[in-house]
Parts: sequence; C-alpha cells; structure tokens
Amino acid sequence: MTGLAAASLAVSIAVAGAGVPAQAAETRRPTSTANAQVFAVDWISLTVAVAGYLVGGGGGGGDLQAAIREIKLAIEQSKTEIIAQIDAIAAAEVEACLEAHTIEFLNIDFMDEFTLRSWAQNATNCATQASAFAGAVQSPQAVDKIGFVLGPIFAIVLAARAQAGFLNGTDLVLQSQIRGYEAVVTKLTPTNCQLIVISEGSAFYEKWWTCTAYNGDVGRSSPCFGRNCQPNRATAETQATRNTSRPVAVVALPRLRAVLP
Repeated sequence: MTGLAAASLAVSIAVAGAGVPAQAAETRRPTSTANAQVFAVDWISLTVAVAGYLVGGGGGGGDLQAAIREIKLAIEQSKTEIIAQIDAIAAAEVEACLEAHTIEFLNIDFMDEFTLRSWAQNATNCATQASAFAGAVQSPQAVDKIGFVLGPIFAIVLAARAQAGFLNGTDLVLQSQIRGYEAVVTKLTPTNCQLIVISEGSAFYEKWWTCTAYNGDVGRSSPCFGRNCQPNRATAETQATRNTSRPVAVVALPRLRAVLP
C-alpha cells in the first residue's frame, strides 16, 4: 500500500469512527454466549501455525494443510457467532467486508487460482482495515467488538494467503494484527481505578486496587498489608476486563511477536 493510500484509509476510518455515536455498537451487543463461542477456538495457535509456515519460506507440507483444515472447521462451527460479533461493529464498510470474507472463506476449495489470489488479497485488505479501525476509533465499545473478531479474520487471511502461495508480506500481516491487538489492550485498560487504603493508627495498613471496565464490570486486586506495600493494579485491570476482548489480546501479543522474523 502506498503512503498516500494508507493515509487516505486512515482518514476515512477515523472519520467513520468519529461519526458513529458511542452507543451505536452497544445497542447490538452480542450475547456473552456468542463471545464465549468465538473465544472457545484458539485462533492464535491456528494463526501462528500457518504464519510459521509462511515465514519459514513454505516448508511444512501436511502440517500446513492440517492447520488450514482446522481453521476451516473452526470457521464453519463458529461462523454464526463470529457474524454476530461483526454485526455489532458500528462501521458499515468494515462490517460488510468482514462478514463477506468470513462467509466466502468456506468456499475457498472451489476457487480457481486467479479467483483465490484475488480473494486472498481482498481479505488481507479487509483485515488490515479492521486493525486500523481499532487504532482509529475512541469508543471502547467499538474497539471491543473489533477485538473479538481480529483472531478469526487474521486466521482466515493467513490461511487464504498460504493456499494462494503468497509467502511474501506475512510479517506485514502479522504486524497489522499486532497493532490491532495493541490498540485493544490500550483502549480497554480501565482508567476508572482507585487505590483503597485502610489504616488503623500507624500499626495496620491494608491496600488494594479496584477498577471498573467500560462495560461496568469491577475488578479487585489482592490486598497487601503494611505501610509501604504496593498492591498490583494490573490484577484489578485484568479482572475488570474479563468479559472483554482485552485478555485474549494480552495473551496473543507475545505469541504473534515471537513469529516475526
């Protein structure tokens, strides 16, 4: 993508995100059952398996095909829930391309070589656009919805690129997914946190953090005791965001970075 094209995409995504009320995505929030179904699949392991083949220059043979078959099966079993997540994204262009590529991936075995290569390129563009959207919007609801679908859409993209024989550019695809997950972690980290301190004279101190995520869930760190103790705020942040896409992003980031050449 040229610098001009990338800049134009960033502007168009930022404008689209700014024009959507924060509550728009929330009104179509998928159920917790749908969230659980999407996350029941270890998308990052599937992505890493295919990415490792591509980064390694194409070696892998049967292992690659087994990984691609697993992605196809996972999409087939989870497509209804994935689409439910996609339908909650308050950006029509991103929503449309993600849904279309999730559906069309199931027809990958019936595509001729030309169609497959063209479709793999279009799917790559869609996934990178979704990642850029996560970085551009400010609404935590919108970021959360994108975070739920980054795993499946990038698994689709890497499987499609492997089938099409596209070895080059895998590092750029992974970097795009990493940027998306970084945005998810940053923007869903609770800012509403309080350090609670209980003291009785100078003899007893108990401290802990409480954090509230954007969706209202509350997390609390383990208490520590003593005047100079420091409770772990990150524990409260993690617990507060347990029902968002942030925990998956936190786990995914080091694994994706490890694949990069």
